[in-house]
Amino acid sequence: MLICGAGPAGCATALALRQAGVAHVGLVDWPLDRPWSIGESATPDVGPMLARLGLPDAMHVHAPYQGNLSLWGDRREIDDFLHRGRGNGWHLDREAFDTMLREAAAARGVHLVRPAKIDQLAWQGGGWAVQLSDGSEWRARILVDATGRRAELATRLGATRRRIDSLVALGAVVPRPVSGGLAGLSLLEPFAFGWWYAAPLPDKPNGPDGFNRPDAPDARAVICLMTDRDLARQNDLRDGRRFRQVWCDTEELARRLPPPIEAPRIASFPAHSACLDRAAGPGWMAVGDALMAFDPLTSSGISGALADGLAAADALVGWLAGQPMAPAALAWARRADASWRRYLDQRRKHYSAERRWPDSPFWASRKDPPPHHACASQIT
Repeated sequence: MLICGAGPAGCATALALRQAGVAHVGLVDWPLDRPWSIGESATPDVGPMLARLGLPDAMHVHAPYQGNLSLWGDRREIDDFLHRGRGNGWHLDREAFDTMLREAAAARGVHLVRPAKIDQLAWQGGGWAVQLSDGSEWRARILVDATGRRAELATRLGATRRRIDSLVALGAVVPRPVSGGLAGLSLLEPFAFGWWYAAPLPDKPNGPDGFNRPDAPDARAVICLMTDRDLARQNDLRDGRRFRQVWCDTEELARRLPPPIEAPRIASFPAHSACLDRAAGPGWMAVGDALMAFDPLTSSGISGALADGLAAADALVGWLAGQPMAPAALAWARRADASWRRYLDQRRKHYSAERRWPDSPFWASRKDPPPHHACASQIT
């Protein structure tokens, strides 16, 4: 078994396979060159899923995330996880979170190859012959694509990636007030060209005993402007000065997270919604964002990745045990199809609730079902 991609979906799949007794699991990963990761929050269901993967105490280094402050539509509300009986989520040190998952997989016997990617592959004798960029050669009965929105393996094997929008996240890591402000909350605030997201980042340990000081001078937050790629270009939103100007014009965000004097340095991340036309094929399966990627508005990135890894392992164990591929692959495709259709319906309803900018191309394009409403993951 060889898994391509060592993000949350790939690591969860590897961990779940090892827990199920699969002896030989490889995890190959090519790190992306980016300054930081955008998925900085984990919802309350992440803790129980990590426990199922044998990591019950994995979240102690991350900051409690109590809920979302939203100014969406005509409502101004705080969705408090605790009041709904869900417990708290976490604002992540994403680098530490991803490193923890990789190290946990390696500690449980997963063979981690990093940095490396697949150079050559061929179907031979009922399995894959794979050559990696580090020169190593592998034999694998099944390949798993967990390469994120790139879906590098699935598209290489003939699957088609279908996008329904061109959403990008323009973001920066900035100083934040050490008290008040965004403590324990993520903030969502729409504007004419899209919407803003902001959340505190965990403080780095800086006390003599290794714990955080409440007056930590390096308190930080992540702030992202979500818009369509063409609107970002037309409105020059990748420019730090323009980004700061639009930030200053916000209502709640500027009050809770005051813009710095200097223009921030902006990084750009893909955030579009997309799915594959096939969830699996002969000897391969896609999981996580490689299979289908949702709008960050859902806050389901980490949660969905872990859920996919747990569910995929059940199907993969059956294949490895000699069960026919078709029934399990069809069930996997139907699961993906149902999730995708449910997501499209929720996405349309949520964006339609914001009516303040009826002539904005950003908001108008999201009020009707997307062109590929029937886009659903199928098997070869």
